[in-house]
Amino acid sequence: MVAGADVRGREVHSRLRLAVLAAAVAAAFAPAAHAAVRPVTWCGDATSSTDRPDVVGGDQIHVVYAVPGDSTDRFTQVASAIATDVGAIGDWWRRQDPTRAPRFDLAGFVCSGAGSLDISDVRLPHPSTYYNQASLPRIQLLRDDLLAAGFDDPAKKYLVYYDQAQTTAASDCGAAYVNAQSGGAHGYAAVYVAPNLESVTPGRGCGSIEPDGVRGGYLAVVAAHELVNELGALDPATPGPPHRCAGDPLHPCDNSLDVLAPTPTAATLAAAILDYGHDDYYAHSGSWWDVQDSAWLRHLDAPEYRVRVTVGAGGRSVVDSSQPSVACAQPSTCHWTWQAGSELTLSAEAAPGFRFVGWRGCPSAQGDVCTLTVDRARAVGAQFAPPLRVTGFHLAFSNDRSRLTATTHLSAAAHADLVGCSFARQPVVMSVLRGRVATCTWSVPTRFRGHRLTGVVELDAKGETLVSKRFHVRGPRR
Repeated sequence: MVAGADVRGREVHSRLRLAVLAAAVAAAFAPAAHAAVRPVTWCGDATSSTDRPDVVGGDQIHVVYAVPGDSTDRFTQVASAIATDVGAIGDWWRRQDPTRAPRFDLAGFVCSGAGSLDISDVRLPHPSTYYNQASLPRIQLLRDDLLAAGFDDPAKKYLVYYDQAQTTAASDCGAAYVNAQSGGAHGYAAVYVAPNLESVTPGRGCGSIEPDGVRGGYLAVVAAHELVNELGALDPATPGPPHRCAGDPLHPCDNSLDVLAPTPTAATLAAAILDYGHDDYYAHSGSWWDVQDSAWLRHLDAPEYRVRVTVGAGGRSVVDSSQPSVACAQPSTCHWTWQAGSELTLSAEAAPGFRFVGWRGCPSAQGDVCTLTVDRARAVGAQFAPPLRVTGFHLAFSNDRSRLTATTHLSAAAHADLVGCSFARQPVVMSVLRGRVATCTWSVPTRFRGHRLTGVVELDAKGETLVSKRFHVRGPRR
């Protein structure tokens, strides 16, 4: 395990603790003697070396399959095995705690559940010897290269399946940065696959990623072990857990079936326990960090709602400013599933040559920003229009030559909060905007007669100029 250099604490909020659950519910937290793993077929339509657009809102765990530059990329052969094991981790977690489950990053594929897991397929820039050097931890080398490849979203933690074709001198099955609060650079865990580490025999080696390997087996135990550490379990900077191993504060030593034991003896997830006794790192009654409070876990005891966002014609995108990976590009309608109570701040951006004109279905809008609380299913649309154009312009003096009126015809009805009327520094007698017509009227002093004068008609909305028309006119001689 690798402890993060920038580990921050978190206030532990009130929650339902497993230690005080009624007996009927508490029985569900005991390890099952056997639980069949549901086979999953990954249904992605093509490989992607980047993070696909999100369909889930909130902090997420993104899965990466990574191979060094001198190894064969086996993504198409092992993607379903990875998806099955990740699905098994979710099922196991729910059996351990019916109120929580990891929030894995999903993609908008034709299937649902673990089959739609967003798995990035990344060829690393260095050969396997680089990732097996003794001077630096492999997890650090992998993390740094993946950060450079764009896997740096602060709202995401990353679970990396590192697959090298060459044997490795090291015997570790995985590693993680222990950080409860941060994603991005501080949110990495990895499972290591190599010929001398793999074994299709339960209880031997680090498990197997092969299609004929035991799914939900020891490789899934390793992945769950590293994921729990990545979520901040047994942060060495936090005192309190009673069963830390002597000389190894990142692991508990009260039961070898604990998924976080230094070397778990559970050959399958079905035999593993999420914090034996619930007194060290999960659903405990202490004051130190509790993984049950992690923002990267779904609350199964709270509702989730769908938010639909439509980017109208002429729009470039709508992005949640607090989670940039939640983005919808034009022309499209996007759907995200959010935990009830989530706060969204959506920002709309117009495509070149267009302008934002308003929101549809937004409960609280200010300009191109829509703020909403996910307290029910929501449907929000951003509307855009081409830039305003002046289609006609007319100047007229009053019969007594004491006033000048400028009439501006527009290409569309304008939503302006200011009609700017400027003419030779003269006061405005009247300014009116009705639909597609803007009118400005000024007084014309007798001293201006015969002089060439300049004026401007301008329409503004929230400090932005929508359209401007400059004109020149000669004052009447009499």
